[in-house]
Amino acid sequence: MNAWELTLDFKDVVLDFAFIGGFLIIGTVLRRYIPFFQKFLIPNNIIAGFMGLILGPEILGLTKMSGDRLGMYVYHLLAITFVAVGLRQEKTQWGRGPLSKALANLSGIIIQGIIGLAVTFVFIYTVKPDLFPAIGLLLPLGFGNGPGLAYALGHNWERFGFVGGGDVGLTFAAIGYLFAYFVGIMLIYRGIKNRETRLVKGLEGITTDMRTGVIKNSKPQVAGFLTLSQEAIEPLAFQIATIGLVYLFTYWIIYNLTGFMENAGLGGFVPTVWSFHFLIALLVALFTRKLLDLTKKSYLIDKGLMNRLAGVSVDYLVVAAICGISIKIVWMYWAPILVMSILAALSTYYLLRFVCWRAFDDYHFERFIALWGELTGTLNSSLVLLRVTDPEFDTSVAEDMVYGSGIGLFLGLPVLILLTVPMNFFNNELYGYWIVFGLIIGYLLLLWGFWHLIGFIKFKNPYPKQVD
Repeated sequence: MNAWELTLDFKDVVLDFAFIGGFLIIGTVLRRYIPFFQKFLIPNNIIAGFMGLILGPEILGLTKMSGDRLGMYVYHLLAITFVAVGLRQEKTQWGRGPLSKALANLSGIIIQGIIGLAVTFVFIYTVKPDLFPAIGLLLPLGFGNGPGLAYALGHNWERFGFVGGGDVGLTFAAIGYLFAYFVGIMLIYRGIKNRETRLVKGLEGITTDMRTGVIKNSKPQVAGFLTLSQEAIEPLAFQIATIGLVYLFTYWIIYNLTGFMENAGLGGFVPTVWSFHFLIALLVALFTRKLLDLTKKSYLIDKGLMNRLAGVSVDYLVVAAICGISIKIVWMYWAPILVMSILAALSTYYLLRFVCWRAFDDYHFERFIALWGELTGTLNSSLVLLRVTDPEFDTSVAEDMVYGSGIGLFLGLPVLILLTVPMNFFNNELYGYWIVFGLIIGYLLLLWGFWHLIGFIKFKNPYPKQVD
């Protein structure tokens, strides 16, 4: 069953979002007053998510949020986030910064996938022969792509016998967030101590407002602008309506596409198409934005308000994802999950230490810490970490991260397709995973050959690591 077919009681949906909202408020209060969370700049949504997990049916049982409903929220909020991102931006930018960022990020995801499959093979051939092979493919999805995609594909693979696949995806994403922030902040501390960062004031650059998460001592920023008259319609309602219309078109496209596939005898691929709904949603959003630009109607869309709506989606998505983790499933797979997560973190660290001083002309440490945040969490966590070393986003790093994510999405399409090959073409046989293992290694070598050919990466380090 996909997330569109789940029958719900509307009362449960309302109560779920009320609980999630309450957890976000609790997370905000805890971040405001507890120094531990301030020291590591742990986002309120992660604090809220773990509070929800503790208070939920998996541990204390004080709330009745079901894993199926929470998974459905994660599924839809992922697509809504991509729609808002696709609608907000008028232009794209190409060049060394965004392209190298995209290639570095994609390299990290592929290496995480290689490690995930390698560890899976070791467990299957030794102590856990019944381990579902696709668990290794969920590692890069959870670490490098966040909970939405990890849950969608993991849940899809449950029909092939992957018990708790969606929960495993959420678990990898939650562990990735912990690496992103706890390890990320320690890396920043070390970078400041070793004078690798351009942050002149050191830790003094982290203001009280940044630590507490509450803007009290500095001037509040503008959230967005009103693009329509409030007498006619609430401008924020129009932005939400635009997102809803794009999502409606997305559903219509997928519904008709999968109907055609079933009639053509390709019914086995239908769940995969529904799992990649967020990509189709992004394409529809980009097409809509381009149409508005060409007709000179793009002034109706406010980037600030779209950013806020994307942020709301991410906050609720993260809380739902962590609340939806099944302790029973985590215990079932704890050994491979632990080994994969540790090796993924180590490989990501050494990869980024290698490429960030060879593939970029400037701001090497800032790019390193931002990529660390994205490859263990999401783009949001990368920007949170970057803000510590670049509080006002004065450098080009934040812009390159955003534009590079768009480039990386399309460069990564072959990898996303390869993830579904063992199930759709080899009936989930182990040799199908070995074929994918070889293909993703080949694609990584192809990317690095292209990267070196265009001169965007030098294998000999031409830059010093310390800032004078």
